[in-house]
Amino acid sequence: MAKPVITRVSDVPQQEWNSSTRGSVRWWELIGGDTMPTKEMVMGIAEVPVGAGRPARGHTHEPAEVYYIVSGRGEVMVDGETYPLLSGDAVWIPPNAEHVAYNIGEEPLRLIYVFAKDKFTDITYCFPAER
Repeated sequence: MAKPVITRVSDVPQQEWNSSTRGSVRWWELIGGDTMPTKEMVMGIAEVPVGAGRPARGHTHEPAEVYYIVSGRGEVMVDGETYPLLSGDAVWIPPNAEHVAYNIGEEPLRLIYVFAKDKFTDITYCFPAER
């Protein structure tokens, strides 16, 4: 039987995108099969900084994704439609939907992301603006 695993943001490496096509976001993978014995879930926390630019296009990937907004104020664009985001909101993003989160507030937009996949490395990100 597998034992529970406690992971702290301070214990995992920070990943980051910062470009005109991918936007500015940093994230920390907290749960996933790349680092622990899970085969059904990837979960982490992401942060979009204040004043981050808005990429013209978002990104896509095969699995659906869930965001839970921890703090801040933002917007999410999903397949060309923009929706407001506030702390406490949850968003389900359909498989293969083009999406991107924007920070429109005065503090970092922090969100939890979740995929029903074995490993983060199994998720292939596509950036239409980079084609």
